[in-house]
Amino acid sequence: MDDLGRLLLFRDVVDAGGFSHAANRRGLSHSTVSKHVRSLEDALGVLLLNRTSRTMSLTEAGRVVLGHTRELGASVEALHAQLDELRGDVVGELRINSLVHLGSHIVQPAVERYRAEFPRARVQLVLDDGPLHFNRDGFDIAVRVGRNVEGSLTATKLMDNAVCIVATPSFLERAGPLQHPRDLGRVSTVAYRSRQFDITAWSYVEGGEYRSVDVTPVCTVNDGNALLDLCLRGVGACYVSRFAVQPHLDDRTLVQLFPEFELPSFEPVFLFRAPTDRPPRKVRAFTKHLRAVVQGELGVSASGR
Repeated sequence: MDDLGRLLLFRDVVDAGGFSHAANRRGLSHSTVSKHVRSLEDALGVLLLNRTSRTMSLTEAGRVVLGHTRELGASVEALHAQLDELRGDVVGELRINSLVHLGSHIVQPAVERYRAEFPRARVQLVLDDGPLHFNRDGFDIAVRVGRNVEGSLTATKLMDNAVCIVATPSFLERAGPLQHPRDLGRVSTVAYRSRQFDITAWSYVEGGEYRSVDVTPVCTVNDGNALLDLCLRGVGACYVSRFAVQPHLDDRTLVQLFPEFELPSFEPVFLFRAPTDRPPRKVRAFTKHLRAVVQGELGVSASGR
């Protein structure tokens, strides 16, 4: 590895928060990454990182080198972006992070479109409902609900996130008439529950005031796709993003309950990327396909930022 490669690897170690994370991002072993950083320190004649068995911190020299390394990295990325523009093609790997249910309904169809247009491109899609570690894990794009993410990232609103309460026709035959959201307290429901969210108080608007009904689910699940599957199997009514159930409403495998009541929307869906003035061509190309899926196949509002 040449000097530029070692400098960029040093940057990755700092951004990833450690040698192991940087090694995973680069597809290298921990010992190889450590060897290259030590080689860089020997070449520069300074110690860049204070290391213990558990912690790592920048030295004063390390902070100086990191600043210059970030500038070098930005120049290299800008060079590749300009060359991509000249070639008029998209190559290399695009790393995407998405919440699980967003991945199924939005991101995976966009991946299909993207690969059809750019067959030489590769995609690594990580579906994860846990916290987003954008820089540490080296993502190019993340698709998440809400803007509560770590770090300084550029956030662009992809779509609104309307909510509806749905159930199967067979479930409604068994449950009997449901005329008001408070009736949900007496029927079987399925709900989303994870370490971050517990959606068992289902909100609605009545007389201009926000109200909610507390449901006692017969089953909770930490995956939006599994939640929808339980509802489709007739296990219970569920409170879910409209984009996920719209096809089932269209073909009448699900019925919307209480359409006369307004339901407060979930937080919008956002696209996150690194805060650069001109993102790489692969990021811009994939964003185009994401918007096409949202506006074309889902027909969801995507205005605003």
